[in-house]
Amino acid sequence: MRLYITRHGETDANVEGILQGWIDTELNVKGIAQASEAANSFNKRVDAIFSSDLKRATRTAQEFRNRYKDVPYFEDGRLRVRGFGDAAGTHREGHDLEQFWAVEDRSTIPNAETVNDLTARIANFLEELKAKPYKSVLVVTHGNVINRMQMILDPNHESRPQENVTILEIDI
Repeated sequence: MRLYITRHGETDANVEGILQGWIDTELNVKGIAQASEAANSFNKRVDAIFSSDLKRATRTAQEFRNRYKDVPYFEDGRLRVRGFGDAAGTHREGHDLEQFWAVEDRSTIPNAETVNDLTARIANFLEELKAKPYKSVLVVTHGNVINRMQMILDPNHESRPQENVTILEIDI
């Protein structure tokens, strides 16, 4: 199966350095334009579109859905960004994010999701997806989910920032 994976378009919180986590933020004007441009330039055949259930992802996915009207669409909470707990809505600079990502079985931020829990839900999504009869799928999600997917599929993958609406192509 071929996966086309993209991060949602830009939000004001992205620009301001605010940790969104599960806060349901909207795309800004630039983010909507990014999503539209990405969808209009995407010329691959897909059998299904899956999206995180958060608005910034579903709004990005809507641009692809406008182009692929007959393709089944699904929203899935397992594609949500890592839950940032008490850090959601605060500025990145107020947290040691390197440490936050380095510890897998607990969180250095109160009420945040652990890396192990994030990994388990994404692995569960990928396993379920592999069982589907699709040959190619578009996934609209969040930067840390994309990195985690890549790490699950290739343990040697090095995490790196994901640009808004850049489409990665991965075979699974």
